[in-house]
Amino acid sequence: MSDVDQSPAERVKNLVRLVKDSGLYPNNPIVNSATTEPVIWVGGRDHLLFCSNNLLGLSNHPKVKEAAAKALDRYGLGSGGSRQMAANIDVHRALEQRIAEFVGQEDAICFAAGYMANVGVVPTLMKVDLLQSIAEVHLGHSSARSTGNGETPGWEIFSEELNHASIVDGVRLAQADVSKYPHKDMKHLATCLTKSKKASKFIVSDGVFSMDGDIAPIPQLADLAAAHKALLMIDDAHGVGMLGANGRGSLEHHDIPSSAVDLQMGTFTKAFGGVGGYVAGDQEIIDFLRISARTYIFSAPLPPSIAAGVAEAIDIAEREPWRREKAMENAFYFRREVEALGFDTLGSEAHIVPVLIGNELAAAEVTNQLRHRGIVAPHARYPAVALGRARIRFVMTCQHEREQIDFLLGCLAEIRDNLKLHG
Repeated sequence: MSDVDQSPAERVKNLVRLVKDSGLYPNNPIVNSATTEPVIWVGGRDHLLFCSNNLLGLSNHPKVKEAAAKALDRYGLGSGGSRQMAANIDVHRALEQRIAEFVGQEDAICFAAGYMANVGVVPTLMKVDLLQSIAEVHLGHSSARSTGNGETPGWEIFSEELNHASIVDGVRLAQADVSKYPHKDMKHLATCLTKSKKASKFIVSDGVFSMDGDIAPIPQLADLAAAHKALLMIDDAHGVGMLGANGRGSLEHHDIPSSAVDLQMGTFTKAFGGVGGYVAGDQEIIDFLRISARTYIFSAPLPPSIAAGVAEAIDIAEREPWRREKAMENAFYFRREVEALGFDTLGSEAHIVPVLIGNELAAAEVTNQLRHRGIVAPHARYPAVALGRARIRFVMTCQHEREQIDFLLGCLAEIRDNLKLHG
């Protein structure tokens, strides 16, 4: 039977069989302990974990668990509905105010996941003109708006080519004109902005790139946004809590004020050991998102216990900078030593340290051989990264000890020789 004659379900099944037969289907282990610790229990024995996002070790912190337990006792398991209709609970508002204060913005809006923040906010911003027109008709008020300078109405989005998948999907949902600019290429972006005829422009970029571990040139992005009157949003999911003198994120790392960007997105999943996402910015822009972002309006918020635990985690992260400092020291050490072994870390500058393998099958085998040695570190491959750019994405936390990192380095040296990864 040809592919044409097969049903859609059969084509899906055949693709899955092909991927499984090739050895590329993810075989992530079932873990029998918390996956927030550097040592986990898999298949009856200890394994070292080098892929946890519990960067500051706060997920299991006694005070964080205590705050979550108290909130669980007070509010129960769930939230009871969306915040617009039923569940505008005080603990959610307290978390928004706390994270806004932490990153230096006027206000913030929280979502049940970081993915929902980007998928909701990006398309919402693109429909402000439509919503304004509707509001004017129904409220009996109109304002004169002119594009001027030969510009055409509507939006154009300028999106970094290595932006997170949640941004990519948000951009697709926006149904606006899109220009994707090469990684950290500010000259190309400047040219695209100059050529654009759209009245409204929106620049969006990761702060720390999740698969490469390098940091966006935010000062240049801010300058270009100001010069072209563009809205600027930075996804700082991997920067907040980790970068900067006080852990405020990518903006503090570059020593620029929070006012340099319009919106800062982040998550509670990484540095703060919880789950959920937020977008912070000027009060009125956040107020607009509350009445327009579909992933906020039509979805339940974080469980109150998570919100309370995350708020406590932010306080601890602020009081105990040694956590951030140790995680970054671990990353610096691992990056230096793994590069000495001949591996390419793709310009990593943060706690994410990728080790480029290239071939997808070879990367899968590296993951397998690490697993045989008691190390859990899945490989990233297409579509998470470009074809032929597969890598092992190591994440260093404050809980990793030097001897654990040295053991990993020794294993990588053995695997390099066994698989002849360099020639």
